[in-house]
Amino acid sequence: MLLGDGLLTSNGDVHLRQRRMMQPAFHRERIEGYGDRMVEHALRLSSTWRAGERFDVAEAMMRLTLGVVAETLFSADVRGEADEIGDALTDAMQLFDRLSLPLDQLLDRLPLPATRRFHRARRRLDATIHRVIAEHRAAGDRGDLLSMLLAAQDDEGDGARMSDAQVRDEALTIFLAGDETTALALAWTWHLLSRNPDAEARLHQELDDVLGERPPAAADLPRLPCTRRVIAESMRLYPPAWTLGREPLEDLELGGYRIRAGSIVLVSPWVIQRDPRFFPDPLRFDPDRWLPEAEPERHRFAYFPFGAGPRKCIGEAFAWMEGTLLLATIAREWRVRTDRAARIEPRPLITLRTRAGMPAVAERRRG
Repeated sequence: MLLGDGLLTSNGDVHLRQRRMMQPAFHRERIEGYGDRMVEHALRLSSTWRAGERFDVAEAMMRLTLGVVAETLFSADVRGEADEIGDALTDAMQLFDRLSLPLDQLLDRLPLPATRRFHRARRRLDATIHRVIAEHRAAGDRGDLLSMLLAAQDDEGDGARMSDAQVRDEALTIFLAGDETTALALAWTWHLLSRNPDAEARLHQELDDVLGERPPAAADLPRLPCTRRVIAESMRLYPPAWTLGREPLEDLELGGYRIRAGSIVLVSPWVIQRDPRFFPDPLRFDPDRWLPEAEPERHRFAYFPFGAGPRKCIGEAFAWMEGTLLLATIAREWRVRTDRAARIEPRPLITLRTRAGMPAVAERRRG
């Protein structure tokens, strides 16, 4: 209803073709070139914070990642549209609770307030995507993801290019998925660090030792293993994509249940990543679970915040680099303290948002 036939929602030959055409845009050498701009966005945000000033850190992360994705993947500046885009995305997400109802398609045709808000939100998001596409067509190749989508050919198939509708669906999918998920991963990371001072202290020690007085760069990523472990453990406890859908291609029996082909099977990282069989004391925030010597002992599908198999998130490497660099840039200068008096609870929509934001204050670490 929102993403059309993009990489997240398409199936079969369409999905294989689209992924084959888009994969070059996410090769390691290409995404490493985005690192400096990611850090620039984080520094710009960091410079606006004031010690002791109350703010919503979840909203701040959403604005940050929206700017990063828009510039690095689409060469666009959407800072002036951030509030409208954020509101539209929230209105679109609100429809999640209705998607599993038997009469959902009928409800979509009725002029209900929620339905009108959703269609208004979709039109608002489309306006930004269509504007960016038009700018690219007028300017030519800008060396970014959208330029590659417009120029991509299926060299292993019929050699065709993507239609305008396909470019729209893929661009909107990447735009929203790349913004929302990383923002939520960072927001929950700040919350967990606020509640776990020992882990926070180890993170700060690594940043001080590796970076000193300078901001990070993509070349620093191998030297920031603790920073990455912090994000990995945050996504274990609060996976941004808290449930994934799969459709069986044939009848099967699973766990004593007979499942028919075409059914919707939901698999939840939230459930499995909190299972004590795989993660002892599962509710404890412990980044050391991700030390190299610990991981080989774990079932390979016990942790899958990016999905698994042939439909694993195409932007995983981009997200790891973005999350690590943004966290390192800001944590080098600031501590974030989420409000202990506030009820910070997850709200499981399409992604794992919070029910009432994430109120916090920032404490400066350095001058």
